[in-house]
Amino acid sequence: MMITHPKGLYTINYDVEKRLVFETPVGSWTKEDYIEYHSQYEKVIGPAMGNKPWVSAADLRKYKMSDLGEVMAKHADWLADNNLAATASIVDSAIVKMQINRAISSKFPQQAFLNEEEAMTWLMSKL
Repeated sequence: MMITHPKGLYTINYDVEKRLVFETPVGSWTKEDYIEYHSQYEKVIGPAMGNKPWVSAADLRKYKMSDLGEVMAKHADWLADNNLAATASIVDSAIVKMQINRAISSKFPQQAFLNEEEAMTWLMSKL
């Protein structure tokens, strides 16, 4: 199943059988954009995944980092409280990969990768 933001800020593909969410954020987001994105997890993704562990991947190659620490922290708390087993980020440079891997949260396993194949292999090992 796929959720698409009306203005094209993201797509969220989720597969209940594989227990996988794959999202592609694009551009810079406002606080309101992030709140709307998070609401999709509360209303759709959480109920779809139920009480079983699941994993997520985010292709961040077209996303512009935003200063949204407070709402991002709330989202990370929700993920941790709703059975997220691990998350992978796909980035376009070794420097960004290093920065993300240094700044990871301890709420659940996270890792940054330079390609989708490595990210998916790592994620599937976490279920």
